[in-house]
Amino acid sequence: MLQIQPLLSEKERWMALAKREDICFELIEPFMTHGLTKQSSGEEYISAYRDSGLVRSLHGAFIDMNAASGDPEIRRLSRERIRKSCALANKLDVDRIVLHSSAFPFLRDGYLEGWVETCEAFYRDIAREYGLTICVENSFDLDPEPLLRLMRRCDDPNIRICLDIGHAHYSRAGIERWFEDLGQYIACIHLSDNMGQFDDHLPLGEGTVDWAMADKLWSGLGKKDMPITLEVGGCETVERSMAYLRSHSYFGMGE
Repeated sequence: MLQIQPLLSEKERWMALAKREDICFELIEPFMTHGLTKQSSGEEYISAYRDSGLVRSLHGAFIDMNAASGDPEIRRLSRERIRKSCALANKLDVDRIVLHSSAFPFLRDGYLEGWVETCEAFYRDIAREYGLTICVENSFDLDPEPLLRLMRRCDDPNIRICLDIGHAHYSRAGIERWFEDLGQYIACIHLSDNMGQFDDHLPLGEGTVDWAMADKLWSGLGKKDMPITLEVGGCETVERSMAYLRSHSYFGMGE
């Protein structure tokens, strides 16, 4: 199932694209700037999208979020924003939300043990409270180790992985290792291209990601129905990326 990330300012254009191509939405726009606050509960997005039948998942608050922070105020605010994200997911009638891992990448040992324990408890709580599948996305991660430890500790079908291939490409681990270590836990995938250094969110085929290899690794999961989200910007770059996938028959496109 292919998904795109619409912008409210061009709602009709995005909806026309989705219906023409028979694809769905992963909504991220409410959290691209300040996120949901006391002054904004996301009602404009509920009004715009809930009855469209197109929104299948939500990307929750991610900017500077750290639900396992050692600072109690940062932890409290992060969890508040994430809970508001989950509440919006409920109002949009979706059952899956993507959250960034936010593990500090250069600490392991005691720090990582504490991060895993804290995240497990929090994710279990919100998955149960809001009836959602929590998909934890690799973000700052240098390699799969933190997420692998989290998945092994959780061992919960409602706490899964969202593998961002663009993020994996500029990590210290090859894309193969991300699939090898986390494959059984991957429930959704994000696609964007980059040059191997920064999170450029380029259209597919315009960076240095080895998409032939990524497609082979995805096929090896045997999960052809998993959601795949294009994170490449506007309608034009989405269409260029879809054309690229079709021309190579990648990720089930063009078959």
